[in-house]
Amino acid sequence: MEGYRELLSRGAKIAGAGAGGAAGALVGPEGAVLGAAVGAAVGELCVGVLDDLAQRYLSPKEQQRVGAVASLSINAIRERRHWEQIRDDDFFDHDDDIPSPAEELFEGVLLTAKQEHEQLKLPYLANFYAGLVFDPGVKRSEANYLLGLAETLTYTQLCLMGLVSERQSRKFCLREQVWILGSNPSSENLSMEEQAKDLNRRQLFYRRVEVGPSAQPMKEAYALPAFTRLSSMGQRLADLMCLHTIDEAELASAAKAW
Repeated sequence: MEGYRELLSRGAKIAGAGAGGAAGALVGPEGAVLGAAVGAAVGELCVGVLDDLAQRYLSPKEQQRVGAVASLSINAIRERRHWEQIRDDDFFDHDDDIPSPAEELFEGVLLTAKQEHEQLKLPYLANFYAGLVFDPGVKRSEANYLLGLAETLTYTQLCLMGLVSERQSRKFCLREQVWILGSNPSSENLSMEEQAKDLNRRQLFYRRVEVGPSAQPMKEAYALPAFTRLSSMGQRLADLMCLHTIDEAELASAAKAW
């Protein structure tokens, strides 16, 4: 493979025309790496990581996933620079032996994309990295932890998180009653409930209900979708991945099944 431009071009099947725009955001006249559209630090590290990955063996589908997430990340950063400032802490600092957090996490996101079989998750992995570039509140250790969580969640679980995020929780009528004897919930209903319970076990969901003068925690067995909210960690992950932007038809379908 020729390098980062070739790898980005392989992502066009998933990322669409944005793949070409991403390459253009990283180069200047006569191919000089300038990164003016995304910032010099971002442009330099993106080229370095992509060039390195281009030298490794990747199957055609892995090339598509890696190239697509890289393209979508770069384009998201380019767009957000119009109204946001790239973080100016030590996120881009590195020495000869240790890569910068920005470089380490970009590689981590792309390697996660390489292994990701659910294609619908890919844009939200791209959002995750773009979010890190602008949020100085998320340090290296937390970012790596959140990336590890994102890697293990299903697309359906991302939809459930999007449903109860701060920006979407009031838009959908979620179930307020337990399944009663004889209601015969479908296998899809039961699967949704199990995936929601998994989010609760991971402390990404926080379930409370108002009882009397103060809020009392509900026992997990009686926790209901309508009373489910994201924990602070869950909200952080949802914000970085922009889960509130999941297509409303997808969210409505999840709400109906849950």
